[in-house]
Amino acid sequence: MQIDKLTLKDVATTNRQYLETIFALGDGHMGVRDSVPFTGNQQATLPVMLINGYYATNPITYGESAYGYAKNHQTIISLTSPRYLDFATEKTSSEIPGDWDMTVDDAVLDFDTGVLTEKFQIVTSDDHHFELVVKSMIALDNSHQLFLNYELTSLDYTGTLRFTRPTIHDVTATTADADDPRVAQRQSGLTNQFIPADRQQQIEWQTLVASTHQQITQRDWLTSFPTGFEVYGDHAGFHGSGTIEVQTTLSWSFTRQISEINQALPDTITSWTNDIVDRNRQILTNFWQQSQVQISDKKLQTGIQYNLFQLFQSAGRNGLTNIAAKGITGPGYEGHYFWDTEMYMLPFFIYTQPQIAKQLLHYRFSILPQARERARSLGVTRGALYAWRTINGEEASAYFPAGTAQYHINADIAHTVKLYFDVTNDQNFLREQGAAVVLETARFWLQFGSWQQRDGRSQFCLYKVTGPDEYTALVDNNYYTNRMAKENMAFAAWLLENHYIDGDADEQAQFTKASTNMYLPYDQEQQVTAQDDNSPKMPVWPFATTAATQYPLLLHYHPLMIYRHRVNKQADTLLAEMLFPEDQSLEQLRRDYEYYEPITTHDSSLSRSIFSILASRLGDHDKAFSYYMDTSLMDLVDLQGNAKDGLHEANLGGSWLGLTYGFAGMYVADGKLHITNHLPTQITHLSYRLRFRGRVLEVQLYQDKTQVKLVTGLPLAVVVAGKEYDVLQGARSE
Repeated sequence: MQIDKLTLKDVATTNRQYLETIFALGDGHMGVRDSVPFTGNQQATLPVMLINGYYATNPITYGESAYGYAKNHQTIISLTSPRYLDFATEKTSSEIPGDWDMTVDDAVLDFDTGVLTEKFQIVTSDDHHFELVVKSMIALDNSHQLFLNYELTSLDYTGTLRFTRPTIHDVTATTADADDPRVAQRQSGLTNQFIPADRQQQIEWQTLVASTHQQITQRDWLTSFPTGFEVYGDHAGFHGSGTIEVQTTLSWSFTRQISEINQALPDTITSWTNDIVDRNRQILTNFWQQSQVQISDKKLQTGIQYNLFQLFQSAGRNGLTNIAAKGITGPGYEGHYFWDTEMYMLPFFIYTQPQIAKQLLHYRFSILPQARERARSLGVTRGALYAWRTINGEEASAYFPAGTAQYHINADIAHTVKLYFDVTNDQNFLREQGAAVVLETARFWLQFGSWQQRDGRSQFCLYKVTGPDEYTALVDNNYYTNRMAKENMAFAAWLLENHYIDGDADEQAQFTKASTNMYLPYDQEQQVTAQDDNSPKMPVWPFATTAATQYPLLLHYHPLMIYRHRVNKQADTLLAEMLFPEDQSLEQLRRDYEYYEPITTHDSSLSRSIFSILASRLGDHDKAFSYYMDTSLMDLVDLQGNAKDGLHEANLGGSWLGLTYGFAGMYVADGKLHITNHLPTQITHLSYRLRFRGRVLEVQLYQDKTQVKLVTGLPLAVVVAGKEYDVLQGARSE
């Protein structure tokens, strides 16, 4: 089944800040939260517009600093919402808090066009009633235009009506607890300069960030307004006045256009027309045709379509931006890019939208110089270390145990370059960009690691690292980091051997030796894959005496209290085992799963999707389904309790992984696509499309059979349930 829209019935609450997130619109460059239009109704809201990669810096102040610490915060800039439109009657004004009380009556987000339609009921302080319908849409054609239409109906008022549309408006926003490290706001240092407009009813201005010298230009166009209204514009915005009568409807339309960073606005600007809607429809039709998912459970169908739609809206397209932890749906985590993109979101784009995936990977290539500099600050003279959290490529994490020490980001990026190549066979990208990223990240490991005697032989070890589990910091030989570095160096050796990049035989041999002899910790006593050298010896966290209100632990306990216990914030060792399914037997995987599940809090939104995938592999279908329900619907039910700050973008990607890597058991090995049906009994049918080496495939899972259909492209071999099949045009493998 296909779901064509999201409505208020599908979401957790009508809390305004939560709705601002859920119904946010974006095009990968600009993101507009769903704020109510009246400036007097902004209490407990976060009414902002965000530009991907548009940020300010502020010096990090340390009580005690040290060599190599990150120097500057990087914070995405919260700009004035372009949704504002105020009204005033003879005695009341929506600019005055409490004068125009708004209640949301309906909201519909159309997945086929990207049009958001909302209806509000309004009562003024002198007991007059209005109805306001707001329609909004962002063009998805890279023109960076937001179209807005307002229809105001008077239910019992006749008289003067004034309107004001502010261009720049300061509203004190309510954010989460200031002690929550996941949310931050800092000074931006903005200056605005207005530019003479070419047309009447247009206002144009530039906004410059003093600390980064970034500049964007905005143009606002009043494209239609009620007949008989006197209208003028100035630097404050548009203003007008006229009359309204009972049971009449007046309409206003605006187009807001945003430039690329440090680029001029194009001369063209358009108004809302059927052609614009049709263009969006075509873009989204193409998107859904390549990435469609159909699942027999209606709630899950709504969840996955919403998640993929929002992923599409959040992904940077210009090769210079990426996907922030909250996308462009909120300023949480300061708009930083993390490993989330590579490990949770990029697989979806690689398998369905490879051109977007390529641009996201190009961002990593573009900041390779900064990564080289970061490696030098850690005493590594050759190679690169990517920043743990960043916008401009420089490290912005002020707490290195849970930041810079997560060196695994190097291997995460290299892993995704390899996955992109395995899936697309894009030789040019690998030669021109990808190989350099893999080689430089692999070189870091050669210098940062060391050889030690382990289990009677010399093995390559990595000391004082932090894995994905941020509740276990600065340990020796984190399994996930070591396993990922092993792949990173092996891939670098392969690239050198096959002349994708220039190098020498000695370096190739070093990569091969270190990769082959990478130490992977194992607890012989408990017969489980050890998270690191230290964790198996530590006491288990006192879960029985920890109240539910004390989670997430990072908000209630000192880091050292957490670090000295065996407790996981999220999947760590299990994540490595998910990525490399041929590394261990099912018996070993089961022991590991049963060992780590009880000590994992899932305080990170990145966790549940991995547990769902591995439960699928183990045949525990009820557990796989339960974890997947939480994953797919996380923001729609506000499972983490903080969706108001922005969507959990990595989890959006995780919901696709849960279907494909989990229920369909999908992975690539030796150039072939592998599929194994793990469909839980709660789902009768699942199908999804993907692109693999120039073909479009459709995987169809039923309770009693598996089918792989070749939609377009040449025949190829796929492996279904361990048996290889040739898939022909229109044929199916079972």
